[in-house]
Amino acid sequence: MGRITRRRRASCRMPCEIFQSKRRRARARIVTISEGGLALVTDLAFEQGDPIRLLIKSNEIDKPVAVSAIVWNDRSAASAGASSRFKRLGCVVSEPSRTFRALLDQLDPQPIAREPVPIAQSQPRDRVAEWAESDLPRSREIQPPPKPEPEEKLPYFRVRMKQIGGPRTRILTLRARSATQAETLALEQLAVLCTDSEGWGILHIARVSSRR
Repeated sequence: MGRITRRRRASCRMPCEIFQSKRRRARARIVTISEGGLALVTDLAFEQGDPIRLLIKSNEIDKPVAVSAIVWNDRSAASAGASSRFKRLGCVVSEPSRTFRALLDQLDPQPIAREPVPIAQSQPRDRVAEWAESDLPRSREIQPPPKPEPEEKLPYFRVRMKQIGGPRTRILTLRARSATQAETLALEQLAVLCTDSEGWGILHIARVSSRR
């Protein structure tokens, strides 16, 4: 039976700033941090899939933590029966940085659990059975690794990207084994095509039938 691993999540009240442009920032507040993202409260309007750049500041940390994320959902931050112009945004952080993970460790410290390594016990060998089956093929023999699928047979993925805090967008169509690999390849190609690749975020990835 598989073991269900609880994803770490910590509630907090940490101020942050949202980058609207190179010189403009809007104040917001982080209310939850987890291994895969965060939740914040802001009065700015975002749509699902929009990239967002944050700078988390708090007296609990020595240096501000920069975070690039994608808006996943939003809902009103008001309590039941009340209305508010503030929104609670749920954001996905696909590649948490070392400083982001260190911040989560500080908010929700977890001891390192080491599981004992099982030691295989030697079993008595049945000489008669071994002699009788000596001519049969051994199913546990080491087999050569499977050959990778040729690149021309891989499916196409269309990756849409947007400049964070800017109007520019870019669409790349490439071959990949999965959507995760397509995201990685698109970011690598973007780093070659432009010098500000760190200021871009992934909006959407879809599998397509051809390159057109």
